[in-house]
Amino acid sequence: MRQSALIPAFNEAESIVSVLIGLRRVLPEIEILVVDDGSTDGTAELALEFGAQVVRRKRGGYAAALRTGYRHLLGQGVEQVIQLDADGQHPPEAALGLLDGLSEANWVVGSRANTQSPAPLTRRVGNAALAGAVRALIRVPLQDVTSGFWALDAKALEVFSTHFPSDVADANIRVLAARRGLVIREIPVCMAERVEGESMHDGIAGLSNWGRSVYAVFRESKA
Repeated sequence: MRQSALIPAFNEAESIVSVLIGLRRVLPEIEILVVDDGSTDGTAELALEFGAQVVRRKRGGYAAALRTGYRHLLGQGVEQVIQLDADGQHPPEAALGLLDGLSEANWVVGSRANTQSPAPLTRRVGNAALAGAVRALIRVPLQDVTSGFWALDAKALEVFSTHFPSDVADANIRVLAARRGLVIREIPVCMAERVEGESMHDGIAGLSNWGRSVYAVFRESKA
């Protein structure tokens, strides 16, 4: 079975190397694809130096970078994908558990729920509100609808390659997946806060992203 890791990245030179090393420690034979979303700090060059395949694109945002990655991997015949962020939040040692979860689901999500994962109050409140909306719409008991630590099987990869939006990629993707027949499962994973830079879920940017997420959830429910 062909497996690959997918890492979207924008200006993550401070953390990308440790992420790649950690992933290689857990999954030494896995192929790694980094989608560099217009970085200007040498992220792509470091990823290449440490053995990743790199697809470079103009700055388009997180969701668009993921869509590029899915289409690239589907074209290469990949059957399972472990997806993690380049900022060090997602512990590579949990990747095996997520991949194992694909025996029971098409899409396995590493969830901060019921763990000791630190998160600012704004993120916790925003996630709770979005999760409630998602549960009401798709009747699936999901709790962490902002996590981007995922494992995907071939069916999920094909669905995402075809239908993934280019603007928002969190709670709305849960609705998209359920409406297209994917089985979704959450697995508790204790995650760290990013050390460098700012999360798209924090501060003014986080508030803006939350509003876009609400719109995208209900847009997807009408699709």
